[in-house]
Amino acid sequence: MLPALALLARVLSSDLGPNPLALLLHTTGRSALVLLTATLAITPLRRWLTNLSAYTHQRYGKRLSDWNWLVRLRRLLGLSCFAYALAHAWIFAAFDLGYDWSAALSEVQEKPYVLAGLLALLILAPLAATSTQSMVRRLGRHWRRLHRLSYAAAVLGLLHFWWLTKPGLISPWPDTAALTLLLGYRAALYSGLLERWDGFDGKESLVRPT
Repeated sequence: MLPALALLARVLSSDLGPNPLALLLHTTGRSALVLLTATLAITPLRRWLTNLSAYTHQRYGKRLSDWNWLVRLRRLLGLSCFAYALAHAWIFAAFDLGYDWSAALSEVQEKPYVLAGLLALLILAPLAATSTQSMVRRLGRHWRRLHRLSYAAAVLGLLHFWWLTKPGLISPWPDTAALTLLLGYRAALYSGLLERWDGFDGKESLVRPT
């Protein structure tokens, strides 16, 4: 809620700067990207904390289940990400386009960053809709496959950010570094490069892609 509360405080104090629309779009879009990256970091973070606890012989944290509270946090982060992404799209449609859908179609066709943002939002929508426990049970093993699309949404969101950033600015680099680390870790897991390093705690802590 912090970015939204900060925006509300600036609205109430009439302190949105010389370009209020740009501030609203940047804050909601960047918040969505940061929250999505944080959501994607939950699974590897559980694995790393489990293995670190085992390696340092800690009494708590050696079992993957000790960090299940992070999984509950992941759902909250993911839904918050979708809320900010939806707010970002609504602000663009309402205040930039004035709900002119013919203009919106032209924007999608002519500007790659609009298309990337739209595709990211369309991917996030079914992920948010299937985030409940009932949907997890109903979809079974297909739920994991569907939610792997979150990486595609993150890449599209990052491209959206880069295409909107003026040359020479470093704003997207922290997001790029974080996502590169997460994707690189995932690729290393699939290739089997990290199995030996990431197996301090026997079978339970041996990392497998999820």
